[in-house]
Amino acid sequence: MSHRGPGVILLAALVCAAAAPAHALKIERLSRVSPSSGKASYIEAASGSALVRFKAGVSTAAAASQLSPAGFSIVRTFERFNWSVVKLPSGTGVAAGLSVLSANPSVEWAEPNMVYRAKRVPDDPYINMQYALAKVEAFGAWEYETGASSRVTVAVIDTGISGIHPELQSKLVGTSRAINPDNFVASNNQPPTPACNHATRVAGVAAATANNSAGVAGLSWGAKLISMKVFLDSDCTDDCWDEPGQSCSTDEGAIADAVNELIPLHNTSVLGKIIINISLGSSGIVFGGCTPGMQAAVDSAVGAGLMIFSAAGNAGDPVLDSPASCNGVIALGATDAQDSLASFSNSDSDMASKGLTAPGVELYTTDIGNGYASATGTSFASPMAAGLAALIWSAKLTAAPNYTAAQVFDTMKNSADDLGAAGPDRYFGLGRINALKALRLAVTGSTFSAGSRKAIAYPNPFRPSAHRLVSFSVPDDLTGSELEVKVYTSEGELVKKLDSSSWDGRNTAGAPVASGVYIFRVKTDSDSAVGKMALIR
Repeated sequence: MSHRGPGVILLAALVCAAAAPAHALKIERLSRVSPSSGKASYIEAASGSALVRFKAGVSTAAAASQLSPAGFSIVRTFERFNWSVVKLPSGTGVAAGLSVLSANPSVEWAEPNMVYRAKRVPDDPYINMQYALAKVEAFGAWEYETGASSRVTVAVIDTGISGIHPELQSKLVGTSRAINPDNFVASNNQPPTPACNHATRVAGVAAATANNSAGVAGLSWGAKLISMKVFLDSDCTDDCWDEPGQSCSTDEGAIADAVNELIPLHNTSVLGKIIINISLGSSGIVFGGCTPGMQAAVDSAVGAGLMIFSAAGNAGDPVLDSPASCNGVIALGATDAQDSLASFSNSDSDMASKGLTAPGVELYTTDIGNGYASATGTSFASPMAAGLAALIWSAKLTAAPNYTAAQVFDTMKNSADDLGAAGPDRYFGLGRINALKALRLAVTGSTFSAGSRKAIAYPNPFRPSAHRLVSFSVPDDLTGSELEVKVYTSEGELVKKLDSSSWDGRNTAGAPVASGVYIFRVKTDSDSAVGKMALIR
C-alpha cells in the first residue's frame, strides 16, 4: 500500500462506526503511527471503499476483470484525475482491502477514501453584526466594485445551500447538484436543499444579497452561487453534529465528483469564472499532507483555470487540513475582531507561500430556516476570501477577459495586511485580506489612493535657528517630475508654495512663521503624499 504522509504507517482498523440508518455513510477509524516519533493518531476512512490509481496502460476494463474474482468492483472512474473509487468485498475492512489492492501488480497506489467533515467550532456570542466587513475595509472596496455585472460563480462544495433563503435564492445559477458519498450517484438538487446549516452560512459570507434593505451583505454583492451538496440528509442534525447512527460527513470520492462536475462548467455562459470553496477538512491527518487522489482532482481543476479556497482547519494543529494542504489550493486561516489569529486556526509553514487569513470568528451570516446566525471557524474565513476573489475577477473581466486565477491570487496577496511577524509566516500566511486595497490594486494598479501615502519631513521637529532648512521626501514609487510642495497650517490655510523639496520656515511674504504643527503635501506627476511636522522657534 502507498502512504503519502511523511513517515506514517497505516496499522489496522480500530473502530467501526455504529450501525447507521439506511444510506448513512459508514466510517472506520484507522491508526497511523510515525516511525520517527512513535506518535500514534488516527484517520477516518469511508468504510467499504478505497481510492486506486492503476498503472499506465491498464484499462479500466482490464483492472475490473483482475479485481472481480476477489470481490472488488470499480464504482466510479475519474478519467480526468486518473484514479478510481473501488468497492471492497462485503465485510472487508479498509486496512485489509488496501493490503490486497496494493499487492496487485496493476495498482500504482491505493489509499483510504478519507472522510471529510464540515469545519466548525461552538458558537459564542458575536461581537457585533458583521464587524468583519469593516475589518477588511469592504465598504471602501464596494466603491470600486460590487460584482453586480460580473460573470463569476462561487461553487460551494459542502452540506448543501438552502435554496429558499431570501438572501441566497436569487444568487443561485445553473443546476445545483447532490452527490451521494455512499455510492457516488449524482442528481439534480434544484432548488438546493441543506443537510445541515454549514453551507448556508458559508454561502452567506461569500455572496448574500446586498443593498436590499434586509438581512446581511455578502462580501461580493453580485457573485452567483451554485450548491454542490456532498452530504446526506440522513447523516446530519441541523447543526451538523453527529447523533447515534449518524456521521455528518462526506468522503474524498464525493468531493472529487463535485470538482469533476464543475470543471467543464468553467468559462461557460451560465457560470462564467468558477471559484470553488471547500470549507471541509479531513479531521485525522495530524501529519498533514494532501492525498494523491485529492491532489489529482485539484491539479485538474487548477489546470482548467478554476480557483480553489479551503479552510485551514480548526484544531489549532501545526499542519493544514486537506484539501487546504494540497498544492494549488489557497488555504485560509481565521482571525478575530482584534486581528489576532483565532486560537483554533491551524498553522503551517506552507501558509507563508499559499495561505491567507480572514476574519473567521463570530461572522453574522445566513442560516437555514430563512434566518441568520453567528458562525465561527476557518470554514467562514474561506468564503470571505472567495467572495473577495469574486470581486477582483469581476473588476478585471471587462478590461482583461483573460485575467487568470493566479493573477487574482497575486492581487489578494499583494494587497493583504501583514499581521504578526514581519513578512509571510506560518500563522497569518501572506497576510489578512484587505478588500479595499485589493480592489484598488485591481482597478488602479496601486494599493494607495491619491494623497493617502505619507511624506516625510527631516528633521522633525524643525528648529530654523539650528537646522536652517527642513527637507521633504516621498515614497520611492511616487518620485517623478513636476514636483510641487505646499505647506499649510493645521487649520488648512496655505502658508507657502515651494519651488523645491526644502523649506526655510518662512511664509509667502518672507516672514518667519510661528511655532506650531504644519501639514505639507508633496505632489508629482504620478501621485501625491501628505505629512505632518512640528516647527519650533
